[in-house]
Amino acid sequence: MKRKFIAMLAAALCTLAITVTALAAELINAEQARSIAAQWVPAGSTHLVTKDESFEFVPHYDVKFYDNKTNTAYEIEVLRNGGKVREFKMEAQTALGSHKIVLSVNDVQNLVRKEFPNAVFTKVELDRGDGLYEYEADFYTPEVRGEMKFNPETGTVMEKEIKYTVF
Repeated sequence: MKRKFIAMLAAALCTLAITVTALAAELINAEQARSIAAQWVPAGSTHLVTKDESFEFVPHYDVKFYDNKTNTAYEIEVLRNGGKVREFKMEAQTALGSHKIVLSVNDVQNLVRKEFPNAVFTKVELDRGDGLYEYEADFYTPEVRGEMKFNPETGTVMEKEIKYTVF
């Protein structure tokens, strides 16, 4: 009886060691996260910081970039285990709303569908803040949940937040 117990315990410990080793083999470091995130931003963007968020519920790296040409800030969450992008955010610092409304709701939906062809919209509305109009579109696909803000005159993307389904 004692030998069976010891054999079962040894097998369990071996399984645990193999599992931990396999998981550790898939963990990426901060430099790998930075390299993965850099593929999501325009060439020439400046890397600002890579922050290790290992102690979060879902361990990841927050990687931030800034594109001086377009004055756009980027933040990409890269999962520590496997290196998939979990979330992408961008904010054009100098892109503002407009006093003019040229685009319709349908036009805004078509702008989103250029990037996410199978988008299902939960909200597309015209907001007015600081005297300027902007469109906000909330949507989802089987792969993402997203929110985008557009200039209602030019269709310029002012902000984008995309959360990827990676699990």
